[in-house]
Amino acid sequence: MLARSTVLSRLALAAAAACVAPAVLAQTDPATPAAPAAAPATAAPAATAPAAPADPAAIEQALKATPVLLDAAGIAKGNAVLKGKRFYIAEYRVLFEVSGRVTANTRAAYFGGRDYGATRVSVNYEWKQPDLQLMQAITDKAYADFLARMDAAGLKPEPIDAFVQANGAVYETKVEPTKPGAEVYEEVDLGYGKRKYMVFAPTGTRTVERGFIGLGAGNIGKRIDFSKGNMEGVSVGMVVNLAAQESSGGGSSMFKRGSSANASAAMEVGVPPKQFGVLQTHATSQAVQLTAPLAVPGQFADLREVGGYDTQKDAVVQGIQMLGRLTMGLAGNNSKKVDMALEVDGAALAKHALQGMVSTNQMMVGAIQ
Repeated sequence: MLARSTVLSRLALAAAAACVAPAVLAQTDPATPAAPAAAPATAAPAATAPAAPADPAAIEQALKATPVLLDAAGIAKGNAVLKGKRFYIAEYRVLFEVSGRVTANTRAAYFGGRDYGATRVSVNYEWKQPDLQLMQAITDKAYADFLARMDAAGLKPEPIDAFVQANGAVYETKVEPTKPGAEVYEEVDLGYGKRKYMVFAPTGTRTVERGFIGLGAGNIGKRIDFSKGNMEGVSVGMVVNLAAQESSGGGSSMFKRGSSANASAAMEVGVPPKQFGVLQTHATSQAVQLTAPLAVPGQFADLREVGGYDTQKDAVVQGIQMLGRLTMGLAGNNSKKVDMALEVDGAALAKHALQGMVSTNQMMVGAIQ
C-alpha cells in the first residue's frame, strides 16, 4: 500500500507541474470533473500537395509580361511634393516574406469551484529555400517600372551619386541589401503574429540605415539645406507578404474555451516596418501611406504541414492530465504546434508580386504633386 500510495502521489505532483509549467508548444484546453471539456486549440488544415517545380521558361515569361494594374482606389493616403524640385531616389527597398509565426492562447483560471486550464496553439511556416535570383529579378523589374511611371508623369530624379556628391544627404544610403551568401533579414512582431523578411534593393544600389524607430532625424543641417535649396531625397519601400495570418488572440479560459490560429498562402503588398509609408521624403518628411495592404488575388504557393506536436495525441500527457483531474481536480494545459512549409511556384510568384508592386508604384506616382 505504501508503494502504491507513493506512486500515486508522485504522479499527482507531475500532473500539477504539467498544469502550471509554461507551455512551450501550441496548447489546447483542459477539462475538470466540475466543468465541461474545453474546445481544443486548433490549426486549420494546410494543403497536402507540394507546389510544382518552377519552370525557368515560365518564370522568364512572367518577368517579361506587362502586369495588369489592380483596382487600388482609396488605398493611398497622403502626398509628396516633388514637382519643381531637384530630387533623387535614395532607395527602392523591397522586403519579401520568407517565414512567419501566428499564435493564440487562453490563460488558466479558477472560478466557482471549477479549474480551467490554459491553451496555446502556434503555427509556424517557412519558405525553406528562397529563390534569391527570382526575388532580385522581381525587384529590378518593379524598380524599372517605377522609374518609367515617374518619367511618364514628368518627374525626373537625378542620379544618386552625382546628387549626393554635390549636395550631401539627409539620410546616407550605405546599407547593402541581400546578396547570395550575404542575406539581410528584418523581422516584425505583430502581437499574435511574427513575420520575417529578406531585404532586397535594385541591382547595384543600397538602402538607408534604420534604427529602432526607423529613419530617425537624419542630418539636421542637410535637412535645412535641402529645404532652402528646394531639394529632396526619396525613400521607396514595400513588403510582399506571402501568408495571411489568423488568430483568436488571447483571453481567459473562463470565457474562451479554446484557441485557434491559422496561416494560409495569400499575397498582399504593404508598408514596410520602420517607414511612414511606401514613399517618404527626407527633407520634408511627407509620406504616401496605405490605408490597408493591397491584396493580390491568385494562387502562387501551397502551405504543407511538415511536423508539429499535439498534447491531445500524446498518451503520456493525457494520462498525467487525467490523473490530475481525478486526484486533485486540476484541468490540464493543452497545446498544439504545427510546422508548415511554404512551397512557392516561381512563375506565379513573379506574376502576382509584380502585379501588386507595379500597382503600388502607380499609387505612389499618382500621389506626387
